Amino acid sequence: MSSNYPTEVVHVSRLKTVDELGDRPSARLTQDVNEATRLDFDEELLPEDSWEPDRVAGEFEAILDDRTPMSTSTERAVREFKVKWVGYDDPTWEPALNLSCGGLLNDYLREKRRGRRLQMVQVADED
Repeated sequence: MSSNYPTEVVHVSRLKTVDELGDRPSARLTQDVNEATRLDFDEELLPEDSWEPDRVAGEFEAILDDRTPMSTSTERAVREFKVKWVGYDDPTWEPALNLSCGGLLNDYLREKRRGRRLQMVQVADED
């Protein structure tokens, strides 16, 4: 019997029938909870405005650049875009999955392809 999985061996004398295990415990571990004693974790632990996101989807102004660094957690290439946000001075690098600006992203990628084609034509003309 060759297998990569460990096999547990138990002697038959160690087995018990179901009715020998006894009843389930009936002791209550907590008091009865009513509306006055109930603890709302959302109220108690989270700040007042924690549900408000820092940036709302669709609040970006332009896509400035892109890169494809290796992700340290998955060891895969993850494409990121440098995004200029409305109302913020500094652009940030955002993973492609975080972007919900299909039109802006499509325009950026089209312009990038157009720039590459133009560059290839210029190189071909030089030869």
